[in-house]
Formats: sequence, structure tokens, C-alpha cells
Amino acid sequence: MLATVAPSPRVLVVPALILGTGTAAVATAAENADTSLWKNEGELGYASASGNTDTTTATARLASDREGEQLALHLLAEGRYSTEEGQTTSERAHGRIQLDVNFSSRTYGFALAEATNDRFAGYEPRLQESLGAGRKFFVNREDLSWRVEGGPALRQEWKADDSYENSVNARLRTLAEWHFGENSSLSEELIWTPSLQHSDNYLIMNETALRLRVNSRLALKTSVRVEHDSEPPEGNETTDVWTTTSLLYSF
Repeated sequence: MLATVAPSPRVLVVPALILGTGTAAVATAAENADTSLWKNEGELGYASASGNTDTTTATARLASDREGEQLALHLLAEGRYSTEEGQTTSERAHGRIQLDVNFSSRTYGFALAEATNDRFAGYEPRLQESLGAGRKFFVNREDLSWRVEGGPALRQEWKADDSYENSVNARLRTLAEWHFGENSSLSEELIWTPSLQHSDNYLIMNETALRLRVNSRLALKTSVRVEHDSEPPEGNETTDVWTTTSLLYSF
């Protein structure tokens, strides 16, 4: 990992800016402007506990996907905010834009950019860009889908202690979805980002989610998300586990 000292940026890269840029790009590159090609999903979650400790956690997520014959665009913005005994314990915002170029019904290339701001994890913000290729499996099945993708990635981090680091990494992702009933599905996503400079430095994100659809628009979701940083800032834990129940709205 290459490390230099630089001032923390005064203007943070906001996930909404990434989504706005992606929307403008697809307007130019997409085959047509048919809004029926878009699949949008909003998510809100809230949990609280009182008694020995008073804790609250709120989550929000907005995902938008556009699938065409040659191009596919995936946009994501999500946030999490937690308090305990009136003190903020988690404050995270994340945005991602990914453009896929289909080579066939199974293989594709992609370009990705993402930004994460999480001062409790020791960085504000962290940027990452990646290029690579992926493959889809079970493309002829309606109840099962699986994609695997990977490629090199560049990462820049502005640390909470006013230091700056950049690194060269790999980014590997797998996403599987199983629709095992008319109104129910199970998904598993794993993202592994190992450093190509230091083998003992890596990030892992794993989320398992169960969805139960109420009607054509609404669904309930229960998920377990594990975030692991092999070399967190001093004083931070290596692993965070989040269990969330939320309401989904498709439009």
C-alpha cells in the first residue's frame, strides 16, 4: 500500500452525485428511453431497543437497474445511522454505479465506481474504481440466477486522522438469487477486495437476504450483513455484523 499525507477533501463525494452522473450517462449510451426497462426498488428499515440500553438503527437504500440488449446500468445508494444512549455509533453512506457491456447472453465486461463515507470506520471518504469481466449462469432459468465477476481496482482513502492512502487491489464479486416460491426469494452476495501489494490486507462484505413479497409492489426483507476489514484503523474492530428487517417498495 502506498501512503502519503494529504488534506482531507472539503467536498465529499456524495452517493447521490454518482447516481446523477450515471443517469446522465445512460441517457446518452442507452439504446432507447423506454422507462419500462428500468427496475427500481426503495428500502427503509428501522430497529430500536430500550431497557438496559437505548439503541436505534435506521437504514435506507435505493437501487435502480436498467437492462438492455447491449448495455446494463446498475445504480445503488444506501445509508445507515445508529445511536446508543443518545450517542451516534454508526454513520455510513455508500454509492455505486456499474455499467455492463454484454458480449453474449452469458459474458460481459464492466466498469465500476463507488464512494463510501464512514467516519466511524476511519475514512471519509473511500473511493474505488474497477474494470473487469463477468459471467452469468442459469440464464435460461427463471427461478435461479448467479453471476461472478472480477478485475483490478484502484482505491483512494482519506483517513479520519487527515492522512491519505491509495492502493492497487483486486475486486471479486458473486451474487446468487433463488426464487423458491411465488412470493419468496433468497439472495447471497459476497464482495472480496484483496490488496495486490499486501496479501494480509483485504476487505470482505457478505450479505444474506430473505424476501417475502406482500403484493406486486411491497415486500418484507430480513438480512444479515457482515463487513470485515483485516487492517482497520487503531481502536476499531475488524468485523461488524448487522441484522436488519426492512420494507421494500418496487416501482
